[in-house]
Amino acid sequence: MRNAFTLIELIITMVILSIVSYIASGVIAKTYISYNRVNTLHKANLKVEIAINSIANRLSYAISETIVKRKSFTNNAIESISSAPSDYSVLEWVGYDIDGFEANNIKSGSLTSQPSSKPAWSGYCNIKASSKTSIKTPGSDLAFAQNIIKRLSNGRADFSNSKVALFFPGNYSFRDIGYSNTLGGITGLALVNSASYVNCTLNLTTPISRVTEHYKLAWSAYAVGTKNCTTNGCDLYLKYNFAPWTGRYYNASTTPEAILATNVTVFKTYATENRVHIKLCVKENIGVNKTTSICKEKVVFKWQI
Repeated sequence: MRNAFTLIELIITMVILSIVSYIASGVIAKTYISYNRVNTLHKANLKVEIAINSIANRLSYAISETIVKRKSFTNNAIESISSAPSDYSVLEWVGYDIDGFEANNIKSGSLTSQPSSKPAWSGYCNIKASSKTSIKTPGSDLAFAQNIIKRLSNGRADFSNSKVALFFPGNYSFRDIGYSNTLGGITGLALVNSASYVNCTLNLTTPISRVTEHYKLAWSAYAVGTKNCTTNGCDLYLKYNFAPWTGRYYNASTTPEAILATNVTVFKTYATENRVHIKLCVKENIGVNKTTSICKEKVVFKWQI
């Protein structure tokens, strides 16, 4: 009976263990590489999905004739999205106040608190009771609208400072709403300077040229574009809470902004008929000198008000 292994048996055992270790390490390495690739693709896909949906959701409330493109964040050249040159990269629009349009105020009762049947603003104008300087808007809770606008704009806009605008169909093109001081002023807008909460009436700063049955209320424009570009891509920014009709533009030092995505390699927008197309690509590092890219495209329908 033997009490030990022979040298040959030990060598054979070591060789077998070495082979098993080599195979196992290769499997583990491939599993890790595969996991890292899948995880990176997931992060990139999630980043693009969140950013492009954020843009599309806001753009879906755009007042259609206000959708324009700028050459860049540092060049104010402007044109309608339908006719802008391909190198115009910043997308800009005025969005109507969807929060106020869909909101219901909570009215406290003696037993329960119930939502009011009135939205903050109804979008309806009583033409017979209105004039070119005074808009009667039945079905509105204007005191509630004032509260919403002041809170969302951080106190920058309300019914007393001409920073809330009414858009009536047929009154304006993008050149008439104050996008640039060289494009024709603000002749297409109805700017509110006071409100009568009891009578559901909005008083205007200057007479509006044409009053129609429906309107959209807005207090902010939005702009999306890239800056801070490096070899790894650019940062995609959303600028908000600015009103072109007051002389405040997206490039003002006080204009709020938020980063929607980093490492952006492609941000393109264009219009076809009544649709706005958005394409966004981002790049992510998988490992040393290895990258992957994810691209998504979204279509938003735009309608006349």
